[in-house]
Amino acid sequence: MLIITKESVQALKERLKNPGEIRECKEELKKMLDIKETLLWRAENACSSCSGVSWELPASLFGEARILEEALFALEEGDAIKASSILDNYIRQLE
Repeated sequence: MLIITKESVQALKERLKNPGEIRECKEELKKMLDIKETLLWRAENACSSCSGVSWELPASLFGEARILEEALFALEEGDAIKASSILDNYIRQLE
């Protein structure tokens, strides 16, 4: 199972510098996005079934998923530099 940490995102960002690893980086980003979207789905279901529950977690997960989606889109467009910059934003959000 992939655990998304600041360090793992930083390592992914470093691997983006190597054109030979772009495909693997895309796959890793897809896994990260899938994890965040699954957590978002679970959080939304939990919040909708309980009264008085804060929607902060789903909002945060939604933001994280969108950033990862943007980075993946940049990679799919062949722009590893832009993907790296987007991942910098993601790292700041994790802090």
